[in-house]
Amino acid sequence: MVYWQHLTRQANEAHTRADYVDAQELGKKALACAEATFEDAFHLDAESAVSAVVVSYMSLAEVSISMKEWLQANDYFERGIHFLQNTIVDPSILPEHRQLIDHVANHIRFEWQLFQQTYGNKLAVAKRAHRVNWLKQQSASETVWHESYGY
Repeated sequence: MVYWQHLTRQANEAHTRADYVDAQELGKKALACAEATFEDAFHLDAESAVSAVVVSYMSLAEVSISMKEWLQANDYFERGIHFLQNTIVDPSILPEHRQLIDHVANHIRFEWQLFQQTYGNKLAVAKRAHRVNWLKQQSASETVWHESYGY
């Protein structure tokens, strides 16, 4: 947990300096650290373990918003929720831990909804642009495939 705190602190400092690329890289390392140690940390201190993962996802979403990477920010909110959903289905989780996870998931949903209300138009434009780019790539790869067979 100490290493996660160190990485998170560095990521926050980079974000404050508007060094978003560095903040993103450090945030990803912090998230990887929190997820890698989650199971063991959860058994020792469930609240701290859940907080570390959620803070990491939310921080990465904030950095993505600062970078105007709307799809990426949306993805971090979604991944945070999925992480908690995958955790809460474990039948061995104590009721108080289940309640903690549910409470934290509701908080992320609230923040995600605020993000979508605030940046919904920009997010929609980014989704459309992403689909158009994907379709162009698919079309280009089909053309190459057809050309290789003489079509």
